[in-house]
Amino acid sequence: MKPIVSVVIPTYNVQAYIEQALRSALEQTVQNIEVIVVDDASTDNTVQIIKTIKDPRVHLTINKKNSGPSYSRNVAIQNAKGEWIALLDGDDWWEKNRLERMLKVAEAHQADIVADDIQNYVEGEKNPWNETHLGKWKLSFSEWKLSAVDVIEYDLGPLKPLFRRNYLSQKELHYQEEITYGEDFVLLLECLLHGATVIVFFEHLYIRRAWANSLTAHRLRSTESLIQLTESLLSKMKAKDYEYLLIEKCPEVIRALEIRLKRQTDSYLYHQLMEPAKKGNALQAACHMLGLMVRRPRSVVIMAGKIPSILDYRVVRHFKRSPETSDEMRDGS
Repeated sequence: MKPIVSVVIPTYNVQAYIEQALRSALEQTVQNIEVIVVDDASTDNTVQIIKTIKDPRVHLTINKKNSGPSYSRNVAIQNAKGEWIALLDGDDWWEKNRLERMLKVAEAHQADIVADDIQNYVEGEKNPWNETHLGKWKLSFSEWKLSAVDVIEYDLGPLKPLFRRNYLSQKELHYQEEITYGEDFVLLLECLLHGATVIVFFEHLYIRRAWANSLTAHRLRSTESLIQLTESLLSKMKAKDYEYLLIEKCPEVIRALEIRLKRQTDSYLYHQLMEPAKKGNALQAACHMLGLMVRRPRSVVIMAGKIPSILDYRVVRHFKRSPETSDEMRDGS
């Protein structure tokens, strides 16, 4: 019997988590599925653990060399037989009714793509259950028909949608394998620019795993990659390299990308320079500044305008910490 859903799982060195991911897919309330795992030349026991799962719905492909998650997802999608494509990373997991809920929403809206909220789970924290991805926006509605501008403005790239497979094939859409970070954002944006009907509902049925001891470093690497990606998208939009882009929507999308770029740059500069400076680590801040001058000279110009606020913060903090100054301030009050 033809599966309703093809679950796509790219893996690389996730031996500690892959069994939980697989079980969460295989134990869905919707059982008519196939699970396509594409391992990206793992060097740990990931493949051996996958092979211990004796379920005929699981299909394993092993890449000859490490080629990245976009390549692995494309391989899986090309081999998929289901009406729908569902995405699951090898160190994440699902609630048991996730596919059932997504299929119901898709049917109700005749959608091409459906996504739910993401619950963040941070390993190493006393309370690992962090805020959901959509929770930070304090949105009050239960379902949301997305536009391309929405995806950009509300940072919806991390969502893990359910795609109608025929839609992807008819529009010839796939993951761009040269993109190493932000590939999900680009595919979702491209689908919307092709006119896809995309519905988001606000149940958090996808659980994304992160690690407390690597959050800051990961944030810096990912933000720099996303800045480069946004700059590339802006360049293509302005050059009208995207033939499918509706002309009347072009200014709106470009403006949203420009705002996104500013927000990403501000975040990157803050974590590279302001955070070390506020902690009193002037040497680290100076090293980061030199690195930025080489990699991103335009960012240094932007940062120059923010230096006074850093200095103001340091001066205020100095007075607050100094006992003598504190006494003087109390005496003068």
